[in-house]
Amino acid sequence: MHIPDFLFGYSSTGIPIGILFWIIALVFIVLAIKWARDNLDESKIPILAVIAAGIFALQAFNLPTGFGVSGHLVGGALAAIVLGSPFAAVFVLAIVLVIQALVFGDGGVLALGANIINMGVIAGFVGFYSFSALKERIGTPVSAAVAGWLACVIAAGACAVEIAVLGAVPISVGLPTMLLYHALIGVIEAVITGIIVVLIFSVRPELAGNAEKKAMPATTFLVVGLIIALVIGCGAVFFASGDPDGLDSTLLVSGGAKDLFSPAHGEIEEVKDPIGWESPMPDYVLGGEDGGTLGGIIALIIGICVALVVILVAARMMYASSDKKSP
Repeated sequence: MHIPDFLFGYSSTGIPIGILFWIIALVFIVLAIKWARDNLDESKIPILAVIAAGIFALQAFNLPTGFGVSGHLVGGALAAIVLGSPFAAVFVLAIVLVIQALVFGDGGVLALGANIINMGVIAGFVGFYSFSALKERIGTPVSAAVAGWLACVIAAGACAVEIAVLGAVPISVGLPTMLLYHALIGVIEAVITGIIVVLIFSVRPELAGNAEKKAMPATTFLVVGLIIALVIGCGAVFFASGDPDGLDSTLLVSGGAKDLFSPAHGEIEEVKDPIGWESPMPDYVLGGEDGGTLGGIIALIIGICVALVVILVAARMMYASSDKKSP
């Protein structure tokens, strides 16, 4: 669902539209910073970091749906549910998406505003409030799964509207196609979100409102979480699906290079990228096309560790500047 910068080249007003998306995203980023200053403490910072590392790893891992399209975790619902606020999703996803765009070329630089809106703001708010509305009725595992599915599908609908505004794909094609594909991809989001929420709540029960049950120590949680994220990231190099993701599949369908559920028989027609940012490790491979499997593993290890460290530093800065921190 990462919108690339070249889609902004379809419109003569692509750059102003991108700036408008950035402005909207920045409003929510400011609110997310305020949330972090008001709510983060020593116990939550490692959780935030592990969530960021995990989302980074899982977003690099496209899983097959069995219908000629692949998908990865969005993660907005997961972050919001675990940390108890949609602004947690904005905080985490903004940092993860910036790293992905600047370092790995996944999603554009101009497109960052739109991507943060879709995967951080929309997915975070939809995921958090749908989970909150359902958890007392159907329980935590199922409500987390439903919230993940809804967050994925609704964020995809927003993405379809945005690329239609850019003139890249007609809304009559883009919206139903994105919704259909992400209804399938959303099943992946639902399963992963439900499993991870249950696992984290079981080792950090205070997040689920059960402060009396013993929690895993913060340092242990951080180390175990990082190891799991690294294993997932390295596994992505060997097991990631070769099928195009939901957005790429929609672009291919719109261009006549793919039928809905069949393999692509052509390529996406790209126009000139209005930004032209060149990332040092495009497509999550160190050394470009010559990097091979080892280059992919190294790039993902770097990305996961960078995401974790940046979140740790940013979160500690927020905590240090808050009123809760003793002088």
